Formats: sequence, C-alpha cells, structure tokens
Amino acid sequence: PKKSCGFDKSLLYNEMLSPISLQENVDCFANDDGTLDIEDVLENFGHFARKVRKYAYVPLLLPGWKEREGDPGIMLDLYSVVRERKKPVPITVHQEKSTATAKRTSIVDVETGAVVEKKDLHYYAEFCGGRVTLHPDDIASLKDLSRSNMAGCVVLLGFRPMESLDVTFPLNKNSIAFANDSIVAGSNKAFYNLKNAMERKNVYAVAELHTRAKSVSRMVALVPHRSSNGGLLIMQLPFKEDVREVATEDIGFADQEAVDAAKNLIAKCTVNHDGNFSEMLPENPWLKHFFGYLESVSLGRELDEVEDETKMDVEGLLAVARQEIEDFSMSLPIDQEPVKKERKRKADAVSKPSKADTPMEDIGEEWIDMYKNDDISGKTATELKAFLKSRGERVGGKKGELVDRVNRIIYNHIFSSKN
Repeated sequence: PKKSCGFDKSLLYNEMLSPISLQENVDCFANDDGTLDIEDVLENFGHFARKVRKYAYVPLLLPGWKEREGDPGIMLDLYSVVRERKKPVPITVHQEKSTATAKRTSIVDVETGAVVEKKDLHYYAEFCGGRVTLHPDDIASLKDLSRSNMAGCVVLLGFRPMESLDVTFPLNKNSIAFANDSIVAGSNKAFYNLKNAMERKNVYAVAELHTRAKSVSRMVALVPHRSSNGGLLIMQLPFKEDVREVATEDIGFADQEAVDAAKNLIAKCTVNHDGNFSEMLPENPWLKHFFGYLESVSLGRELDEVEDETKMDVEGLLAVARQEIEDFSMSLPIDQEPVKKERKRKADAVSKPSKADTPMEDIGEEWIDMYKNDDISGKTATELKAFLKSRGERVGGKKGELVDRVNRIIYNHIFSSKN
C-alpha cells in the first residue's frame, strides 16, 4: 500500500503472522526503508495455511505391528483436501473486559432444578425393535472395542485391485496424507517406496483410521494421489449396511435420440484445461466481497465491484451450443399432466376463459436479467405465481416447481424471440 494511505500493518497482519512478539510481527518482513516484503509475507501465509489444513498426525502401522514392540511405523501428516472457507461469525463481547464471551449449555432437571452432570446422563439406542439405555461408560467401551489400537493411528490391513474401488462409495470429505520425517526418521523414504509399489501394482490399501484416542475407527481406502506432491488420498469406505441399491423400477430409460443429443451437448460444453483442475475453479464471491470491504476500510479506498464467477454465462453458452441445447430439449419426453376429475358445476356458472384466450403480458427485462443470472429462485412464491398467472400457466405446486416453470417460460421466450 502507498504511504499516503496511512495504513497500519498491525491492524491486519498481527493475528496472521507467526506469534514472535507484537513489534516483530509487524516489522519482521519490513525492509530498512519500512516497505513490506510481500514475498516473505506470502511464504509465511502459505506456512500458516498448511498448519490450519493439517488436522492430525498419526503413525501408519504395517501388518504385524503388534509383534514388533516399539515399532513407530511411518509417521503421517493428515490434511483436509478441501477446506471450506467461511466469513467470521459474529461474537458477543463483554462490555467491561472487551473480550469475547463463551456460551455454556447446562442440562437442568425439570423437577428439582438441579444441573445434571454429564456422567449421570443415559442415552438410548434402537435395538431389536426396542430402546436400550446406554451409559457414557458403555459407549466408551464400545468405541474401545472398535479400535485395534488405543492411540490414534492408521492400521494397514491389506491391498485390493484399483478397479474394485467404487468411486461412488466414499463418504464425507476426503483427506490426504504425507510423510513426516521430523517426528520419525525414515518416514519419507518408506512412504515413497510404499506409494510407488502401489502405483506399479495398481492397487489401493484398505486400512483402519482413527485420529483421536476416544474416536470411533473407520474403514478407509489409501489411494496413491497422481500429482506432483505425491501423497496418499484417504477415502472413507462405507459398511455393507450403508450402501443402498437403486430399485429396478426407479431406473429410467432413454431412447437413442436422447442419448445422442446428450452426447453432443456434453461434447460441445466440455471444458478443456491442461493444468490443475483447482486452477479453473471460481472464487467464492461472498468471501471476495467480504475481504474487499475489509481492504476498503483498512486502506481508505472505495469498495470495488465484485465479479461473481459462479453465475452462468447464458449468452456465451447459447453462442457456443444453442443448437445442441435445442436438440437435447426436444428429445426429452413431455411431462404428462395428471388427469383431473371434472367437478359438477351449476348451469348458470360463468365459464372461465381458456388458456388460449388469456392475454399474455410481455416478459419484462427484469425477469430476463434474473434468468440470465440464475436468480429466479430469489423471487417470492407470490411473485412467481403472479408471473405464471399473467402467462396463463398453472400456479400450483411447491416453490421449486414454480421456479422451474418460470425458467422454462423465459427460456422458450428467449429462443423464440431470437429465431
């Protein structure tokens, strides 16, 4: 930042740089003339981000580890592959101490008004059609029985062919493991040899994972990550009871015309990118706006407009694949409206005008712009029904159905006007 802005580095960087001391936090990356060395700052931020993403370090225990007393295994650092970034949440500040207050929840006995301690609580579990009471000590014993080792670790159980791994099975978010040579010497070499052997034989490892002493173990797959970093991807595997098969009657069908139209649309809209997939992902627009606001307040600048890269470029998409979209839309089956039973009406009842006789209002630019920006869902149900009524369309159904109906009407209007 320019010196004329009067920007105080301590307001922004003190909590983000390594905690040496308050003055060193501000000046450890500053040159003799007071300018900030941005390369050193970025390097330090990268180190800070890696520390935040690492959530555990555990040993990888190879088969036969129980017979080898004192075997430290291969020490691993576990990182979150994807870490969701959120805006800071609001906190309550103590008026006198100016410190954040902490919330504590207590369970109170309704009859006596006394606070119930956690050790006195009992939980219930469904078992054989009835409820069984479980004390916290019983739950802790069950967790202990589910683990091979009391301490956090990854226990290697065996290997399976890579083609047997179903990518639709993994649960929750994946993690990635790297060797930690600073805790157990030789971990890097052993980890590298293990990963290369798995790649040569085209296999993945089945293992048991628990990161904390009192956590429940999970079955995981260790898959060699084919990247320049060269780690092992940790994917949680479900138990047999967790897998739900799709019923045969729920599987739809498509004729060859629809299949060919879908193939042409996918081929035309496929994104070609030679680099890393993460490089082409859009930035979070809400975070960009938040940090842009923070920068404008800190530096005394005007707030720049944030470009939302997540919104669909409708015009650009139509320019590339208009014909393919039309062909695919025409190949889809027409939804059949449910047959309604006719109600008896009085002879003197006034018949309502038919849909064809209903005058159609022009679609305003506001609705078209909202369609292009994929913002139709931001309208209320009342506004959506009013739009559909003005077009002579059905106004019943949930809000999601109303949004789909409005999108279809505006889509047809855009195509008909351009043709």
